[in-house]
Amino acid sequence: MQIAAAILIAAFASAPASVPASAQPGASAHAEQSAAKDPMARVRTGVADVIAVFRDPAMPLAERRQKLNALADKYFDFDAMARSVMGYHWRNLTPAQRAEFTPLFAEFIKDVYLTKMQDYVVKKVQEELPAVRFNYTREAFDGADYATVYSDVFLPEQKDPIPVNYLMHRVNGEWRVYDLTIASIDVIANYRTQFNHAMNAEGFDKLIATVREKRQALRRQLAGPDSGPAA
Repeated sequence: MQIAAAILIAAFASAPASVPASAQPGASAHAEQSAAKDPMARVRTGVADVIAVFRDPAMPLAERRQKLNALADKYFDFDAMARSVMGYHWRNLTPAQRAEFTPLFAEFIKDVYLTKMQDYVVKKVQEELPAVRFNYTREAFDGADYATVYSDVFLPEQKDPIPVNYLMHRVNGEWRVYDLTIASIDVIANYRTQFNHAMNAEGFDKLIATVREKRQALRRQLAGPDSGPAA
């Protein structure tokens, strides 16, 4: 499942209407401006950027992680994700608590995915990328500023495709992802359940301390050498 996890990290930064992994990465400035105005095109540009990061065999692991981190900032609305993950507790937070939680959650969730990017995983992704297919089937709009992009990711090691759907909204004229479902599992809802339990049991200060502690552990893992697959 390492390859599946890694490919889904690629999916975690957006993708196209029916794109084989061998599609040429990158986009012109004009194309990127057009993509910002259309959710499906936005996804198309994103997957090209992510595939380019994986395809470069000479890129050091630290630089690869840095580029993936920058792509996450480009294509995701972490402010909206932070509000959503707190659920009804958000309205009870003070402005100072919201300002503390939002960037911490953004960095935490990115680090969770980036720690999966070890050299041996990247090598496996590079070997199997030519056989991976991203099939983006449709987009559905909910008013002018909300949309869902529906897709399937076909992996060579799995019989059935993995459905990956992107919930997007328009922010300052650009479409950004604020949630996604992977194999029918809602990523933000999954975190919301955990955070809601923590808030109800021990409150905001304990939740912040726990998230900060977990992020510090992730940062130590990211700073350390590639340890290879777990035993």
